Amino acid sequence: MRTFKIIAAVFSLVGIGFIAGFFTHRYVALQQIHKVAEMRLPPGFEEHLYHIIGADSEQQKQLHPIVHSYAGRISEVHTDFRARRKALIDSMHQEIKPLLTEEQVQKLDDFSRHFRERTKKRRPPEEKNHQHDGLREKRNSD
Repeated sequence: MRTFKIIAAVFSLVGIGFIAGFFTHRYVALQQIHKVAEMRLPPGFEEHLYHIIGADSEQQKQLHPIVHSYAGRISEVHTDFRARRKALIDSMHQEIKPLLTEEQVQKLDDFSRHFRERTKKRRPPEEKNHQHDGLREKRNSD
């Protein structure tokens, strides 16, 4: 009976270790993903660059106009890339839908809707606000 308790305790500890490791790994991975996502926007890109090069506040003031300009352009490239990718996927869907059964079309539409909803939930609030600001600016300039 005592041996059984020892074995059960060991397996319990190993199980707890695996579970703790899994959730720790997941947390670290999500932090990295959010860090990369923050660099898509100018403030996150600037902050990350200043941190990497170890710029002091005086250097940041000197570098800001240059870095801010490039950070904005990098953000635009990312936004343009996503828009182009979406247009390509939409175009592909229009071409393949006539070749699919009704059930397959429904599956494709469900997948697309689910993907868009999941993507919206994953985006940080700053990026969502940034995109809306960009759309407002674009509409106002038209």
